[in-house]
Amino acid sequence: MPPFVEDTIVAISTPPGIGGLAVVRISGSLALETINQYFASAQKLKPRYATFGKLKHSSLSEGEFDDCVVTYFKGPHSVTGEDLVEISIHGGAYLQQKLLEVLLRAPGLRAASAGEFTFRSFLSGRIDLSRAEAVADLIHAKDEAAHKNARNQLLGNLRLLVDAMSERLIHSLTILEAELDFSDQEIEFSPPQDLIGPLSEIQETTNSLLETYFYGRRLEEGIRIPLVGAPNSGKSSLFNLLLGEERAIVTAQAGTTRDTIEKSIVIAGHSIVLVDTAGLRETHSEAELSGVDRSLDEIDSADLVILVHAPDTETSVPDELIHTPQITVYNKIDLVSARPENMDIYLSCTTGEGFELLKKRLYSQVVNMVNVGVGGVVLSRERHRDVFIRFKDQITVCITSIQNQLGPEYIASDLRQALDILGEITGKTTPDDILNQIFSGFCVGK
Repeated sequence: MPPFVEDTIVAISTPPGIGGLAVVRISGSLALETINQYFASAQKLKPRYATFGKLKHSSLSEGEFDDCVVTYFKGPHSVTGEDLVEISIHGGAYLQQKLLEVLLRAPGLRAASAGEFTFRSFLSGRIDLSRAEAVADLIHAKDEAAHKNARNQLLGNLRLLVDAMSERLIHSLTILEAELDFSDQEIEFSPPQDLIGPLSEIQETTNSLLETYFYGRRLEEGIRIPLVGAPNSGKSSLFNLLLGEERAIVTAQAGTTRDTIEKSIVIAGHSIVLVDTAGLRETHSEAELSGVDRSLDEIDSADLVILVHAPDTETSVPDELIHTPQITVYNKIDLVSARPENMDIYLSCTTGEGFELLKKRLYSQVVNMVNVGVGGVVLSRERHRDVFIRFKDQITVCITSIQNQLGPEYIASDLRQALDILGEITGKTTPDDILNQIFSGFCVGK
């Protein structure tokens, strides 16, 4: 039992969409004693068994309060590493709140703070910090790709990668410390220069890992794809067509869209943030100028742009688009007999011609953005990125110390600092203020 456990916590942890059920969790040394006061069943509670019965207590109701299923996990063989009870009841708001209210009046029980169940799991050594963060990522995953990435981290892929790096650093450190310990004996040791190769490999792996961050953030935030073009080119019509609903106002009057409108869809398992933008043209209207400025801002932050042309408009390519991937669409082909060259897609929002080709092209572009990661690891958290940047810089310090032929004691000190930085990923060396910040972002009951 971990030393921090001096009280027992309780909270509602209600999984959404499971047949109207709610789960109340009690974790701590008083968990079993507490539930035995309120639970009546023909069977005695046994560890790791789900037991059907009834909640009965005068403080809950005059008779039976509710049918329920209680599952008891005896510590340390539980998710928190301590005695844990999960009470599955009907999901009505009154039932949940009444049970929670009564339990919180029981001696020694208090309400769990945000993320405290997962925090106790981390402190008891059941999971490392990277896996604890993956719990939150899994809960907030908006699509299949984000879910898969969070799942990989929950399975320990990041921890395994960090452990492999740590083992190589420890091996190098062992060689240096052996030389320091036996420097007065006639033993021939490998020169420190032999460590440059392994350290360079670790640095290359770290660089590859950092390169996944761009894609990892898109998993969290969504891939931004604005529709850009001149007024009346049909951007809003295409926006509605891609959404499958009438989200943007469409009129024959140019300049109807004065502000950006965005909505999320899913393509190839990834969340896509489609943005309908104001038409790009020179104007003296203050409102329209503001819309044009916002359109240019969207281009700056875009991952892919759909550039819409039409026969009755003239779309110029903004300078901001030079380095941004784009799909050029020639809209309103039902109004013309001749088609200009060098367009990716020829489309009619009215008849639907070319729409399937556009969807295939979008699917292909999204798939091309996918980064498989390093050992199945894609960095999506800024904390992880910052740690690996500092770790990479410290490895550079180690290599420089060797190249400058510093003594083994100095090189060993540099390696220990690298290990300390790397340990922040799994929580071995993470400061308390960072831990508090991480777990405070969890919801209550997790």
